[in-house]
Amino acid sequence: MGRVDSKRFSRNTLKWRLMGEGYSMQLTIEQQRGILALAFRMWSEVVPLQFEEDLTGDDIDIRIGFGTGQHLGCSQAFDGVGQQFAHAWYLGDIHFDDDEHFVGPSSEHGISLLKVAVHEIGHALGLTHINRQGSVMQPNYIPQERHFELDLEDRKAAQEKYGSCDTSFSTVFDWVRKERTPQGDLVYRFNTYFFKTSWYWMYENKSNRTRFGDPLPIKGGWHGIPEKDIDAYVHIWTWTTDAQYFFKGTLVWRYDPDKDKAFTEDWKKIKYPQPIQQVFPGAPSPVDAAFFSKKDRFIYFFRGNNVTAFNIDENKKVESYPKSIIDVFPPVDSRDHPLGNIDAVYFSYTYQAIFFIKERYYWKMVSDQERLKNSSLPLNGLWPRRKINSNWFDICDVHPSVLFIKN
Repeated sequence: MGRVDSKRFSRNTLKWRLMGEGYSMQLTIEQQRGILALAFRMWSEVVPLQFEEDLTGDDIDIRIGFGTGQHLGCSQAFDGVGQQFAHAWYLGDIHFDDDEHFVGPSSEHGISLLKVAVHEIGHALGLTHINRQGSVMQPNYIPQERHFELDLEDRKAAQEKYGSCDTSFSTVFDWVRKERTPQGDLVYRFNTYFFKTSWYWMYENKSNRTRFGDPLPIKGGWHGIPEKDIDAYVHIWTWTTDAQYFFKGTLVWRYDPDKDKAFTEDWKKIKYPQPIQQVFPGAPSPVDAAFFSKKDRFIYFFRGNNVTAFNIDENKKVESYPKSIIDVFPPVDSRDHPLGNIDAVYFSYTYQAIFFIKERYYWKMVSDQERLKNSSLPLNGLWPRRKINSNWFDICDVHPSVLFIKN
């Protein structure tokens, strides 16, 4: 059963099944399975656990069923309509009282099966009740708005048992979104996007966590760019230029944020995708990572252990480049530097800082303000590495599952 002790499961992939003798009489089997899959997914978005529905195997970690009164051979009988909606055993089975009026996520009348299931799965994973308003693990069922999320305390309790998600990415960038306030003022919103293989996460910087429901397929959120393995992203943003580019292999795509799709041809009659060196003469091709520096108006292209600076005003490579990455972006601690084969480099508007990302780590660049306070710090220096998940939380690899369920 994959158990190491009485407090947590020992393996990271857990199998569950809605038992054939325990279907509900109130929802279709498809609805029940879809709601349960979504409930499990909500936990896998905050801890490194994968939940797989297994319809045929014998090695099932969590068995689930509906029943009334004395049910499913269980030692504890249900009490009919009212007090107890369900019960679960640590590292074991979950039962729902089918005398209750369970409904799907889109219904406002009745008991939300999704919310009760998320609560009971928490118990099955080894969590106790949390006496905090808003927590899904609070002892009493409290009707809420249709869409709810795991509370911070829920996530912390689960991560104390199972750890935090820890993964790498192919590119990372801030996306600038322009909005008008009711008063007509123009404001900018910045969310951070993490790309990996064919998936992406949107990090909500305001709430300091990943958006509920992520990751999503790149092809569904970004139209006209390659559907997987994006190498780099660059946003050239000056008083005269506002242009976004995605890179893969030897090609570059320009993105139109107003139409939310890649250009096939821009206003200069340039067709896309284009070879990288056609748009950025002298740049390496392909690239590992890239970012635009507003300070010197250069695009820095990274490949292997080298970096190439591209002057956007002159539309050409800076003559003294390429150079070694460690020479242009030296370490603060000589023993700690990414050296080369960088996964991503991006400017964070939230932190007003540049981050180098490689594998599961990041290096923050020394800021001008930090150098004013300490003149011994190197120009463009990189602070020692830290784990990505120490600064950006709950970016979890999640198996695809049903997100929208018919009520």
